[in-house]
Parts: sequence; structure tokens; C-alpha cells
Amino acid sequence: MRSLANVGALFRTCDAAGASELVLSGITGTPPDRRIDKVALDAVEMVPWRHAPDPADLDAVFEGRYVVVLEQHATAIAPADLRIPAGRDVVLVACEELFGAHDALLARADAVLELPMRGRKDSLNVAMATGIAMYLVADQLWGTAEGDMASRQDRPPVREGVLTRGVTVGETPAGPREPKLGTRLS
Repeated sequence: MRSLANVGALFRTCDAAGASELVLSGITGTPPDRRIDKVALDAVEMVPWRHAPDPADLDAVFEGRYVVVLEQHATAIAPADLRIPAGRDVVLVACEELFGAHDALLARADAVLELPMRGRKDSLNVAMATGIAMYLVADQLWGTAEGDMASRQDRPPVREGVLTRGVTVGETPAGPREPKLGTRLS
């Protein structure tokens, strides 16, 4: 992945979905980097991560795990057809948006998962698509307990000035902002 904002989004989504680790590979940027931190909102500190710069480094990550590659491919299955074997750890692999997965990675996959595109665009942002797939996998592995829902948890706001439960708590760091010219307020 080239975008550090996408990397930050992945950290935050990994925490939310309950992932045990984030493995960043190849040319993907790694922490510490303020561009990652800006989107991750402290999730870099919450999600264990490592860098696997070479494809050979991923072999150890895949070993003994059920490998799901998120990719648009002729052999891909739809989300409803994904069946994760009981008792298996899962590795969800998302690749570079423009060029996708290498043939060797597709050959190694236990499943190739493709999200349906029902609109006019033919793809999603990689962090968005990965987040959707993470939740599909998490629901198959663990289901969703009542206590998993943030609206049912008694937690303090993440930080001052963040929109939480429909109410902004505290002042935003820059104070009140004036609307930009041409902005419609409702």
C-alpha cells in the first residue's frame, strides 16, 4: 500500500474488528509516521504490528493459517460463500490497489474473496474494502456479542473534541471554525 492514510485506517480497523496483528509488507509505510497516526487515532499503540519487507517473510505469517486474499479475480468467491474452517487462524491479505495480488500469492490462497460492486465504480478504497472483509471474517470466527456493540459499552469518549454517541464532547483543538465560502449549513 502506498497511502499512509490507508495504513492508519487499517490500524484503526484492526483494533475495531479484533485483529490480533497487522503485518505490513513490501513498500507499505510503517510507524512511526504522523500521517499514519493522524488516521489511526492511537490504534498504532493498541494493535501489535510487524514489517515483512520481502515476500519470503510472509511465508512464516501464512504457515498453518487459512489465507484469504481480497482480490477481484475470476476464481474469487462472494462474501456469502466464504467458509472458514473451524479452529483455524485466518490471515486476510489486501494488496496494492492498482496492480493487485501477485500470481504466487493467489496460488497460495485458501480462498480469494471479492466484494460485489453494485454501483458504477468497479472498486473500493483498499482500506475500506479490507475493513468490510475483516468484519466478514470476524463474524464468522466469533459472531457478534451484545457487548461488542460500542453503543452498549460504558466508555469515556476517545478524546476531547471527538464525535461520540452523537454528541461532541469538549472543544475542538482549533476552537470553533467558520464555515468555508459556499458551504451550506443545515
